[in-house]
Amino acid sequence: MPRIRPGHVNAVRGVTLWVIRAIAAFFVLYGVYLILARFVFAFFGSGGLMVHMRIGEDHGIVRGVPMLLVGIVLVLTSKKLVRWIIAVPEEGCPRCRYAGTPSGGRCPECGLEGLDPIAGEAPTRSTD
Repeated sequence: MPRIRPGHVNAVRGVTLWVIRAIAAFFVLYGVYLILARFVFAFFGSGGLMVHMRIGEDHGIVRGVPMLLVGIVLVLTSKKLVRWIIAVPEEGCPRCRYAGTPSGGRCPECGLEGLDPIAGEAPTRSTD
């Protein structure tokens, strides 16, 4: 799995938060629709709340209430959930966890190439 660079964490968290809240909005809206459809069918149809529906039809409240509750929980916990899903990567080398500044895009400890310098510090160059 590709590693997220420290500078891109907030952008990835923003997209993930948007996706989680879109899923939560779908659950809430569809749950409310199922519940309201059942009540409208019960009051304007023949019978009452316990009226028998056709074979293969489910009771809207049985699916609507859990979907509504899951959607509400996702909305309320979305920020904490995103912070748990997208953790801030440690700076330094992902292979050996060397905490120093990689010089020239290469870890001085294990030799892994393609690293970015730690934010705020310039890469060091040898004066040989």
